[in-house]
Amino acid sequence: MKYYFFDLDGTLADTDGDIRASWKSALADLGVSCPTFDKDFVAGPPLEEMAKKLLPDVYTDELGAKIRERFGYHYDNDGFPNTFEYPGILDAVKALKSSGERVFIATNKRYAGASAMATKFGWDKVFEKLYAGDMYDSVPTIGRMNKTQLLAFAMREIGANQSECIMVGDTINDFTAAKANGIFSIGVKWGYGSEDDLLKADKTISSAKELLLIS
Repeated sequence: MKYYFFDLDGTLADTDGDIRASWKSALADLGVSCPTFDKDFVAGPPLEEMAKKLLPDVYTDELGAKIRERFGYHYDNDGFPNTFEYPGILDAVKALKSSGERVFIATNKRYAGASAMATKFGWDKVFEKLYAGDMYDSVPTIGRMNKTQLLAFAMREIGANQSECIMVGDTINDFTAAKANGIFSIGVKWGYGSEDDLLKADKTISSAKELLLIS
């Protein structure tokens, strides 16, 4: 048996349109200007990490928290009109599950938004559990987790060994987290990751059906 952890943004779905729109609305709410937004923004990394990259001269933890709050307000209420599931990905996940593998979502996305999206696309009926970095934000002994910590937490919770786990993602954040936890990583070429990002993956694939050829 293998345990597959799937990233969400850029792996399961093209979420870029709605994420960008909500980011722009959040910055507008706060009166923050970012002339390089369209060029430099990438969906996938943690919100605060991207805010530091976009706003290096003005970023503070307080500003990051405000952006997170306003982004969440817009994102959770827009209904994801510009988000599209990648062709064939859910069929591949279902096939893995039917063959006896266990499948999970592991994302940097906010838990509220990820859960709402999972319900809209029916992922909640396929994946065993959704793991998000802020899902235990209010639990002092756990708190907010980056992708490396999130994978470690999930592996402990389900009782999986390193050799049994596979991380499927599209950016360097996914592959470095997998490596830090000693697990195999698969990079999907249809996501947001650059060619340099994908070099960090143990294997890359061009179509979802290739997942079924990996043993």
